[in-house]
Amino acid sequence: MGTKEKILRAAREAFAEKGFNGVSVDEIAKRAGVKKALIYYYFPSKEELFEEVWRVAIEELEDHLFKQVENERGYLNKIKKFLRAYIDFVTNKKVLSEVIEKERASILSEEKWRCLRERYEGFLSKVAALIAEGKKYNAVYDDVDPIAAANLISSSISPKKEGILDKIISMIMRGIFKGN
Repeated sequence: MGTKEKILRAAREAFAEKGFNGVSVDEIAKRAGVKKALIYYYFPSKEELFEEVWRVAIEELEDHLFKQVENERGYLNKIKKFLRAYIDFVTNKKVLSEVIEKERASILSEEKWRCLRERYEGFLSKVAALIAEGKKYNAVYDDVDPIAAANLISSSISPKKEGILDKIISMIMRGIFKGN
């Protein structure tokens, strides 16, 4: 593993545990086993390091979810597979899930994270498009707003709710999708 990858892994773990504001570059350097100056060689600021961690987390989430369903034909099977893949991501990629969970509110509300917010909103748009597709097949209730449903799904499925994820998925399926 290269130096940059060690730094990113250490940063992911630190941000997952303590959030952006709870971690110093010194702590990340210590976790990575490198000097602080080396972090600044790769990432000019803690913000840029966090941006890279967030970008990778969202990319991995998208890849994991949408690759699972890209060849699925039946819509209800597709959405069930999507929700199962979401649970799988949350339970098996806890560090990435925690980074997203811990910082989602600040990403969505703070102006300094505008580019990250846009990236996250792009992810939500893809989820909303999946919900909207269900309307086309008459599998989603007419009064369901795809953007609201995407926000519900993304905020409901989190690592902190691991013990009740199946119940959450069941409620989402009954509330959004017809015939469940």
